[in-house]
Amino acid sequence: MSDHLLGLLPEGSHDSGAGTRFVASMNVVTLLRSPVPPAVGAEAGGTRPRPVLLWVCLAVVLVRATYVLQPLRSDEGGYLLAARQWHSSGEFLYGDYYVDRPPLLMLIFRVAALTDWDPMIRVLAIPFALLAVVAGWSAGQVLGGRTGAIWAAVTAGALMSTPALAADQADGELFAAALVLAALALALRAWEGRGPARLWHAVGAGVLAGAAPLVKQNFLEGLLFAGVLVAVALLRAGGDPVTRGRATSFAAAVATGAAVPYLLVWAWAASSGFSVATLWADLLGFRGAAFDVIWSAHSRAPLDRSLQLLALGLVSGLLLVVGAWFAAARPWRSATGPVGWAVTAVLGYGAVAIVAGGSYWPHYLIELVPGTALAAGALAPLAARAWMGWVVGFVAGTSILGCVVLGAAYLAVPGVWFQERTGQWLAASGRPGDTAVVTYGNPSVLEAADMASPYPHLWSLPMRTLDPDQTRLRQTLEGPDAPTWLVQVHGLNTWRVDEDGRLRRLVQERYRVVAEVCGSPVLLRADLTRDLAPPPVC
Repeated sequence: MSDHLLGLLPEGSHDSGAGTRFVASMNVVTLLRSPVPPAVGAEAGGTRPRPVLLWVCLAVVLVRATYVLQPLRSDEGGYLLAARQWHSSGEFLYGDYYVDRPPLLMLIFRVAALTDWDPMIRVLAIPFALLAVVAGWSAGQVLGGRTGAIWAAVTAGALMSTPALAADQADGELFAAALVLAALALALRAWEGRGPARLWHAVGAGVLAGAAPLVKQNFLEGLLFAGVLVAVALLRAGGDPVTRGRATSFAAAVATGAAVPYLLVWAWAASSGFSVATLWADLLGFRGAAFDVIWSAHSRAPLDRSLQLLALGLVSGLLLVVGAWFAAARPWRSATGPVGWAVTAVLGYGAVAIVAGGSYWPHYLIELVPGTALAAGALAPLAARAWMGWVVGFVAGTSILGCVVLGAAYLAVPGVWFQERTGQWLAASGRPGDTAVVTYGNPSVLEAADMASPYPHLWSLPMRTLDPDQTRLRQTLEGPDAPTWLVQVHGLNTWRVDEDGRLRRLVQERYRVVAEVCGSPVLLRADLTRDLAPPPVC
């Protein structure tokens, strides 16, 4: 048995006749105390399991292909709408609309927006999901050999495709999680590797780890993983110059790589006339103010969604793998090595980031996917524990079942298409140059209608945070550029934002209800007339 696998066992439990089999009573107490020997690397990289990787990738492509023609959700439609009009002369970072998301995410949507086919963003999500699968495979090889590669790849592919985590959508969490998992895989290769390729792997890990927060701000796991590896190694190195030298060179290479995406974003911001302070305020400062707004609202919705989040974590199997990691690995033991602490830190940080998010939408759970994939790969040497194999199988089965159920719902329940069908009705009833405002949020209605909005806040949270008294909204509705259409997806006094009734009185003066589409009143400006299309089936 290699030193790599012996490092997973408690003292006194080695059995040379058992090969890589482990009895059920064994506990994982430490991970990767020493670099992977060349023989282990060769064994992990054998060709026999490669067809499994191809089958996992094919399954992910087939599952995600079923999502391509399903309707875009609020975030996807809003980001596409903002990306289509992205220009440097607007009031905000990306033009005329306020978007509190980093530039690399908007760049992905900008690429999708180069075509007039809205589902292109779902197509672009497929290679990111495949990147997560391949990265999980690579990381699993390092952590648990062939079985670890399979378990990590299956876990990553299933969780990056399951509707239980809203992974059917092409949202920021999906793209960022793929970059994080790729960064973790490269970091493990660099940490356990030898020769000149080691530092190049570390630089690549730094680039991807630095890029992930530029897709979704809170995805810092790649940087955290590398930092914990270095910190634990240095604390335990004592006077060993070899260990200290390897840890220091690894840290320098990761830091060098991580600086690259930030320098590129700084250059873009400077060329567009935005300061670092503006970037900080829009991308980070806003999140703190928004959190206060969420919890100051008189609504039980966040608490209800937090309970839903726990249920979805269990149904998807994600929390089962996380629980297995803490139960079997016991990472708090003093013997735990740098990688064990790093995996634990990634999972712990992900949980804290989810709690700090405040809104608790299902896609928040995608933050735990990179750490969960690593945990599955690291637990693979405990193959004799059949229940862990059942857990990984449950994760994969849930993903496929969720895909089938979601597809059936979209075919059988017209109401789930309400945003797209409302937008299509607007497009059929409107004229070129018409504009619209949706109260509040649901910008995918505007994207489906191919209509611009004169009001810059496409989502409810920026409106409640940056325009809490609705001063700008009222100015927009009573000004010369007042929107042609007003779609009331939510009531005008939702969250008690119009307690004095000023907005409602203004709307009654300037607009009239002309239709109810998919359960939402649609209002037309009182001084205009339009030939209305027949209402869609919802």
